[in-house]
Amino acid sequence: MLTKEKKDLFKKIINRVIVDNKAFFIALLLAIVLASMTPLFFTTTNLFNVFRQITTMTILSVGFTIVLGSREIDLSVGALLGLVGVVLGKMLVAGLPIWLAILLALLFGTVCGVISGGLITMFQIPAFIVTLAMAQVYRGTNYLITGMAPIAKLSKDFAKIGQGYWGPIPIPVFILVFVVLVVYIIVNKTLFGRHAIAKGGNIEAARFAGINVGRVRIGVYAIAAACASIAGVVMTARAASAQIGAGQGMEMDAITAVVIGGTPVYGGNANVIGTLFGCLIVGIVNNGLNLMGVDSNWQVVAKGLLILIAVMTDTFSTRLYGKMQNITG
Repeated sequence: MLTKEKKDLFKKIINRVIVDNKAFFIALLLAIVLASMTPLFFTTTNLFNVFRQITTMTILSVGFTIVLGSREIDLSVGALLGLVGVVLGKMLVAGLPIWLAILLALLFGTVCGVISGGLITMFQIPAFIVTLAMAQVYRGTNYLITGMAPIAKLSKDFAKIGQGYWGPIPIPVFILVFVVLVVYIIVNKTLFGRHAIAKGGNIEAARFAGINVGRVRIGVYAIAAACASIAGVVMTARAASAQIGAGQGMEMDAITAVVIGGTPVYGGNANVIGTLFGCLIVGIVNNGLNLMGVDSNWQVVAKGLLILIAVMTDTFSTRLYGKMQNITG
């Protein structure tokens, strides 16, 4: 017979080591499989390329994590990323100092998130409808501002943000680490983060507990929009231009990465570190398919299948954990 201490230790190992880190083990397995299929995968150049490619998506997805964890949805983050890039490009072309243009672009994007959260709260409209409509507004505004032409030839000093290095490490990776740490602290170490997760777990119970659900919702959308804006700055700097199609479809990448990372689609938990590995999984899959010469259209299919597999894996692992608790209980 297992003692109570051993049972508690067994539960902790299952929960914290395996269930909470599914994405890490999946990423490790994928890396091993791809390394056996193509020797180019584990080269230093390719690994740096994978991390560079997922930087923008990860910054976007980290913000989306708290949205999904609070049982909300935001289908506008990809379009907002593109619009912020265009607004930033216009300000830089107009001659604004780089720091001021970036600050105003981030403020603009965050306000957009506040508006989305406010509309959902004030009019009690489903988040799916509001954010889908806002995505169209952002795209339309993008097209109007640019006249369907990219804003090119941005300054080299600005481009360093997306293309430069501090030592051997790309600057966007430092930005990514900073964003991940900030959102992790917000989710796990602040009262707002606890309220957001409580709302995602049971909104009525959160109301009865005195949590201002509307204010939390607005804050959640503001954080997601701020992350999308930062991602827009990094993407624009990396390309040294503001592309009209930037961010298109990236909300699907975010959903894929966040769900694979262990944040349930029904809310109540937000696994920020898991999202980081979820993005790595998406990046590994895309990179592996490219190395094997697979048609890019199949990558879209692969992302859809990844979402389904992630949801099924999350459901299965949660049930398995429940059974293991009963066995050891």
